[in-house]
Amino acid sequence: MEDLTNPHDAFFKQTLSRVDAARDFVEHYLPPEISRALELSSLTIAKDSFVDKRLRQHYSDLLYTVRLRDGRDARIYVLFEHKSAPDRRIALDLLRYMVRVWELDEKQRREPLPILPVVVYHGKADWHVGLTLHALLQPPAEFSPFVPDFRYWLCDLSTYDDEEIKGEVLLRAGLLLLKYVFHDDLPDHFPRIAALFTELAKSRTGLEYVETMLR
Repeated sequence: MEDLTNPHDAFFKQTLSRVDAARDFVEHYLPPEISRALELSSLTIAKDSFVDKRLRQHYSDLLYTVRLRDGRDARIYVLFEHKSAPDRRIALDLLRYMVRVWELDEKQRREPLPILPVVVYHGKADWHVGLTLHALLQPPAEFSPFVPDFRYWLCDLSTYDDEEIKGEVLLRAGLLLLKYVFHDDLPDHFPRIAALFTELAKSRTGLEYVETMLR
């Protein structure tokens, strides 16, 4: 079996590049008011990546386009941090990548769309980083109206009990494995994850996914 560079990056993309799993993730792990505002059947996946080459050892990303129930389009930008500790500058990186998405819209002569930034984290350390750009910049009150700000949605897998990991079998298996991959007690949890393999292995694509999980 060949050596894999950034295996967590590859595994994350293998999981959430599947349209069914992506729709499942958006439905179960985004704020309920957001998922209710979306036409999930319209969700499509863009192949573009906006992460700096120097940061790809820390992050991978996926971009989804989805129609809102009011007929407009929007985007969901998912940044996956595959480090064992959170990055306090992640809001700044998110802003950089969101601007690149809008620049791509401009280059392709499309109207810029609103973007919901999402961070998926599975490290061992608690997420102690603020969820806004202002939390990083800490502008004085007089500056606040003039300094850009936004909030990102955090999906910290370590905060979910196993029973709270929802979705179809493929998504549950993938998220459970990511939840425990940095933990010493992974062998204790692996039998439960492996039990999901049986159902996945019934189809060819599921069997290929099981191979990806094992790698």
